[in-house]
Parts: sequence; structure tokens; C-alpha cells
Amino acid sequence: MVADRMVVHAFAGQGDFTLAPLLRALDAQDVVEEALEEVAAEGDPVAAEFGVAPVVSRLLSGELRSSRELAQGPVGTPQYALFACSVAVHRALCRSGLAPDRVVGMSFGDIAACVAAGVFDVADGTRIACLIARALTGHPGGMLLVEPPVTDGDTEAEAGRLIAALDLPGLTLACVNDDRRVILTGPSDTVDRAEQLLLGLALPVARLRLPFLCHHPELEADARRFVESIRDVRVGAARLPVHSSLLGRAYRPDDDVREVLSYGLTRPARLPGVLRQAVRGGPAVLLEAGTGSALTRSARELFTEAGQDVAAVAPLVADGFAWATGVSNGR
Repeated sequence: MVADRMVVHAFAGQGDFTLAPLLRALDAQDVVEEALEEVAAEGDPVAAEFGVAPVVSRLLSGELRSSRELAQGPVGTPQYALFACSVAVHRALCRSGLAPDRVVGMSFGDIAACVAAGVFDVADGTRIACLIARALTGHPGGMLLVEPPVTDGDTEAEAGRLIAALDLPGLTLACVNDDRRVILTGPSDTVDRAEQLLLGLALPVARLRLPFLCHHPELEADARRFVESIRDVRVGAARLPVHSSLLGRAYRPDDDVREVLSYGLTRPARLPGVLRQAVRGGPAVLLEAGTGSALTRSARELFTEAGQDVAAVAPLVADGFAWATGVSNGR
């Protein structure tokens, strides 16, 4: 606990990953650089087995400076980078006196959350991230962040009605981010058409920089192959609760973690419920262990509207976050 607050680390999915905040932190914060060096030593050799260049080492040397360079790398490069950076931010927070009492994974973020809880080590987390990337690459598509018109307080139900009204082949719900925003996914042509129609309806919509299907039933065969490919990965007992958007609750000892991770390929991820479970109404501080701030924004909207005593901070983005003391102007 920090000042009698529960500490929760939240790990984002693939839709909110950018290098700029991390690069600024590397220039200014030794604790972040040290954590990233540690992750590189454990993860880079495994990523190399998948043909992925030493991404983290290139970040540390200054050779890699943009997300565009990541996207142009071999299959698995962005996914390994996201995973490694998330684990590094988590470790830097721990060294700053902000170790979590529990963790939350959003979609792909479940992998880093499980590593943070000791379910996997960094090497196996890297392996899993790269195998997920391989499963995704055979399915070109796209993803749209949408704010559907919510009239009855049920965002997911309204998104379902919107999908039915658009009536486009393969368009489906991928994620529920909060009580306002959802993510839709489908084949490239379908997503192009959906974006046009939604803009025509004057609905807020943004195209994510992800060129594949995800959380889509078309990936069922790939999900089965993925599970089999990690059958030999060692699964340890979690040292703290891991709340999964893929499960809608915390993992239990009898859950097959490998199977649950495959849900990220074929089933929707739902964040609001697990965020609420993780903070238990507060007082709590939720820290985004990653390079973006989408989870922080969703958490603030959820908990501010509910009047709950939950502070949400994205350390790499927040102004004035003091790593040595865990103090932020945004808290």
C-alpha cells in the first residue's frame, strides 16, 4: 500500500503503444533504463529465436527512435517491444516503492500482467508474445475505436445494435474499453466501409494502427495452434491477483492460463468490470505500466463518474511524476 492506498498496475493491449514517452523517460530516469536493461538481458535472446532483432537493446543504444521502425521490423517486433516495455515500467515502479497489490491485463496486456505476478518469467513471456504475433499476421484486417450512442447505460449492447445496423461481413466487437468506448474489428475492406459509415453518422471513430484481425472468431484455428505451441511453457503460481479482461475476473488456480491467453485471439476483451473488481472501490492508485495512457483515461472516467476514491496515473505520460518517491502532480 502507498499512503493507505491499494496499488494496482494495469497493462495495456496493442492499440496504445508509442515509443516517445519511453524515450523521454530513458533520457531522464535511471530507474527506467535499469529496468529495461534487465528485461533486455532476459528477453532479447528469446526474441532472436523468432527472428526479432534485439529491440530493447536498440532502444537503449538510441538506434531505434520511432514506432514506425518497429512496425517495419520482422513479425513479432512490435509485440515484443510492447511486452518488454510494459514489464520494464512495472519493475521501475516496484523499485520506486510502488509495487502492486494486484495487476490488471487488457487483452495482450495479460501476458505482461502474468509476468508481473510471477506466472511466467520474462523469457517465456517473450516467447508467448512472439507466438501471438505469428498467429495474427495471417489475418489482415483492422480495428476501430468507436463511441456508440449509449441511451440505456449498456455500451456493449449498444455496440451490438450498431454492428447489426451496419450489417457488414465479419465486423465484430473486439474490446469494451470503458462505459463510452468500444473497439470493432473485421477484414480490411469491412473496416474501411465501417469507418466511412460511422463518420457519416457523426460518431467519434478512430482507426487503430493495427493491420490485422484480433479478438475475432476467424482466428479459432490459430488459437488452437497457439495453445499447443505453449503447452511446455512453465506456469507458476501467481504471487498476487491477476485480473483479466479476457476472463472478466481474476485468474483462479484451476484456470488454464494458456487457454485464457488464446481468448485474446478469438473473444472480446472487457475492461470496465475487471478494473472495478481490482480497485474494490478504493482508496486505490492505478498505475499504467506501459507507454500510453488509454487505460488511465478509461479508469478516470469510470471512477470519477462513480465518485470512487481511485487515482489513475500514466507514469511515462504524467507531468511531474517523481520515480524516486512515486509522487505525481497528476495524483
